[in-house]
Amino acid sequence: MFLDVPGRSCPLPTSSSKHQLTIQFSYSIEINTPTESCCRTAANKRHIMFVYLPFSITIVCIVLEMCHSFTTYTSSKLSKPAILSADLLEALRQQPTSTSRTDEKLDLETDLYDPSTGLHSEGVWHNALVGIASLQQPDQQRPSADALRLADSLFRYSWDRKSFCRRTWSGKWDHLSIDSNAPPVQANYYRESSEHRCVQHGMALIFWSKLCALAEDTKYKDQQRIIASSFIDEFWDSVVKRWTTISRSQGGGTTLRPSASDGEPALGLLVPEPYYRAVDQAIAVLACLELYKLVKDECERQKLENIIKTTTTELLSAEGFGYHNINESQTYIGLDRNRNFWHDGWTLLALICAREFIWQGSEEGQEKLQGMWKQMMHLYGHGETYESDDTGFDGTVWHWPKHLKTEPSNVRYCGDSALAFAIQRNLGMVNKKERADGFWDFLDTLRPEDSRVLLSVADAYPQVRLHPNTELAALLVWP
Repeated sequence: MFLDVPGRSCPLPTSSSKHQLTIQFSYSIEINTPTESCCRTAANKRHIMFVYLPFSITIVCIVLEMCHSFTTYTSSKLSKPAILSADLLEALRQQPTSTSRTDEKLDLETDLYDPSTGLHSEGVWHNALVGIASLQQPDQQRPSADALRLADSLFRYSWDRKSFCRRTWSGKWDHLSIDSNAPPVQANYYRESSEHRCVQHGMALIFWSKLCALAEDTKYKDQQRIIASSFIDEFWDSVVKRWTTISRSQGGGTTLRPSASDGEPALGLLVPEPYYRAVDQAIAVLACLELYKLVKDECERQKLENIIKTTTTELLSAEGFGYHNINESQTYIGLDRNRNFWHDGWTLLALICAREFIWQGSEEGQEKLQGMWKQMMHLYGHGETYESDDTGFDGTVWHWPKHLKTEPSNVRYCGDSALAFAIQRNLGMVNKKERADGFWDFLDTLRPEDSRVLLSVADAYPQVRLHPNTELAALLVWP
């Protein structure tokens, strides 16, 4: 095992080691010929203790007070986003409060991890994001055991041979609270559902594609091929040239589909009409881009390239979703819904990642994308005043466009600002200090006093929940 510190890399001594250890900060401490060592770390303990017994002196104890976890100290190569991403993953795995109670199941809202399966709750989206984040950690030569176990459990519980079910109960969490007098917030999300959703299948495909790039076991490669083929068959409508919200074998998604959040269909609609969402097109593009990296067959590569180009054209064109002009773009076609940053942000991120297919890497594409981002910040950017445009942007975003909601009625979600951070990183714009500081300061405000790492949902919602932490962990390091 090696200790990576600024200025030098050196081995951590074992009981039989006779190496010299040099810890170099603003000064050096040298301890020769250690014969015994002890290292203790934990996500919630900010220190490392080394105990050495040299030949000529008594026990020397050095306590290094840390501002971050062991990961922070042991690799000077890690960036601040990578450090926090790793800390969040570790904190999520150490988080459960109910696992010590052998006779009780996990709490739906507050127990975010099941050690027996490696699952983070029972949905597909957030488990896939955890998997992606774990595979994006620096210097990985092969997938971690946690990533492999997560893939095994997700495929076992959620895959039904056509797609991933929106939510499959694993038997580990307690669902009695859903219909109780004190149900969870948006309790319908926690109900078991066999519905196939494009965004969930797409994010799972990204996870498996990244897994296959590192895994040696052919099992995961076989699974990935099935997941990829089914994704296109089930969600790509080659006639209308759009991705459906729900799998085509389940109807593709119509205006009478019940909402995932409250279980109710759209009010006032009696005739089922198809609708399409920009965010489904966006996640599909990101999934196809990851798949494209793995495909060797030239015909398959050409097919994927055509789908990517067709989808991005549909997102940009006035006849489609109209993102060539952010102010006039629409996040839904066929259904009247207010736009929000979560939909708009994923769409812009997908266009940024696909720019080589759209503009062939020309400067024109970069200028257009930066212009779209400025338009988006005029709609959502948080600044010195509520009416401020991009010049006052502090690195965080409002969920609703500022012209639709007053400031007291608007909210800044952790996941939205993480998405904005990923957009800026992929546009090469994260080096503006005032914006970077604003983003990190905002994250600090979302961390409750009793939480050393995990964050709450939003400035208006102080509860620590799964989705802000999984989205942040992934978007800090991907794409």
